[in-house]
Amino acid sequence: MKRADIITIIIEEQKVVIESLKQSVDHYKMASDVDEESTHDPEDFSNQTQAKDMQLRFEKTLKEAERSLAFLESELKLKHDKIEKGTLIETDQNFLFVGISVPPFKFENKEVIAFSDHAPVFQNIKGKNKGDTAEVGSKALQIIDFS
Repeated sequence: MKRADIITIIIEEQKVVIESLKQSVDHYKMASDVDEESTHDPEDFSNQTQAKDMQLRFEKTLKEAERSLAFLESELKLKHDKIEKGTLIETDQNFLFVGISVPPFKFENKEVIAFSDHAPVFQNIKGKNKGDTAEVGSKALQIIDFS
């Protein structure tokens, strides 16, 4: 399995997410930083409050994304002997990565699906071993290997 290669691709995807979140934080920071001396319209104050609220929401999401990136980077050199957070699972049809959710992508002609360990699908594969079959959605996947 190409664990490090797949996790590196997920890391790059996460960096794109983080950059986008940083831009959103900056946008709402500027929108909420209205000069109160030159603002007399109550609607301006309302918009400023909404922008500040959005800024705080994006900052929280950004912190979560940065924690996820740190988790991914720590996983590069690790191996797992059971299916848990951080495990990369190769099945007969695809690769599954447990840890964070990113859009699916192709790797060596197989789709890579990444999802959180809080996702319902994780309960279907948790505790499985090599050679076992797991139900993922409407598909039965045979586990070839994991690390």
